[in-house]
Amino acid sequence: MTVTQNTSPADAPLPKRRGPRFQISLTLMMLLMIVFAVISAGLFYASNVPVIRDEISVLLYGKSAGAGEDVGRVAHRIFIMFTFTSPLLLACVLSLVLSALRWLDNRGPK
Repeated sequence: MTVTQNTSPADAPLPKRRGPRFQISLTLMMLLMIVFAVISAGLFYASNVPVIRDEISVLLYGKSAGAGEDVGRVAHRIFIMFTFTSPLLLACVLSLVLSALRWLDNRGPK
């Protein structure tokens, strides 16, 4: 004896619904590029500061490569000031740029 099943299109399994695809706008991409450029500029500057280079050497290799002198203190202070102030300055500059772009967009032809 065979059993036949009556299947209709309404009984077919529905395809899984996916959420919207993840997309990055050009504004967000430019913002990320600027942030990473500022971070990499700070790291490049840090690689030239003798005190920071000595600290990285101790962190990675466990020994100091320097002579233990107090050299590069001015560069060290500048690096610390750059590290503390750069996020605030970057946020201010980006806010001003986006405000200017919105202002110019609103002034456009009506």
